[in-house]
Amino acid sequence: MASKAAARVRKKEIIKVVHGALLKTNIKAQMASAAPPLGPQLGQRGLNVANFCKEFNKETGHFKQGIPLPTRISVKPDRTYDLEICTPTTTWLLKQAAGIGRGKASRDEIVGKLSVKHLYEIARVKSRDKALQGVPLQEICQNLVKTCRTIGIEVQNEDLNVDELKVFLAERKQKVEAQLKDLADKKAAKMLRTT
Repeated sequence: MASKAAARVRKKEIIKVVHGALLKTNIKAQMASAAPPLGPQLGQRGLNVANFCKEFNKETGHFKQGIPLPTRISVKPDRTYDLEICTPTTTWLLKQAAGIGRGKASRDEIVGKLSVKHLYEIARVKSRDKALQGVPLQEICQNLVKTCRTIGIEVQNEDLNVDELKVFLAERKQKVEAQLKDLADKKAAKMLRTT
């Protein structure tokens, strides 16, 4: 009888989670803060969050504020770290080059257009990343074309015609406004049903 009572009283074993020495995350340029998700991630690895944020914001001072930057943080056993800041994310660069704010909503939707020259220039920028050093530009360009397909950007072999692009962007703006209005209507209807 005493053994059953002892078994009930026994506390659950606490399992300590050991985090890896490498933290990969996207942090917006000049906007690192101790707020979640970054603060807890760094705190779990024993880093001084305030010092890290201060250093990161100083290192990214030459970038425009708010650009998402892939960051690799190698944590050493003595709680120091090596910081590697890469070039802006591929999707952000593609969206900026195409002049769009968001990707496609449906499967066959085309949200922007880019020429092969644009992709080549973006590939040159991305080739500076440590992870892509030694990778041929042709392979980086092929990966960019695949990313364009998933976002909804059409890649053209010839230069973009300015007049056609203006017409496309005007039509696209109307579609986006209609989609946003539809989403707002659905959200309002949902709020009315829940109250």
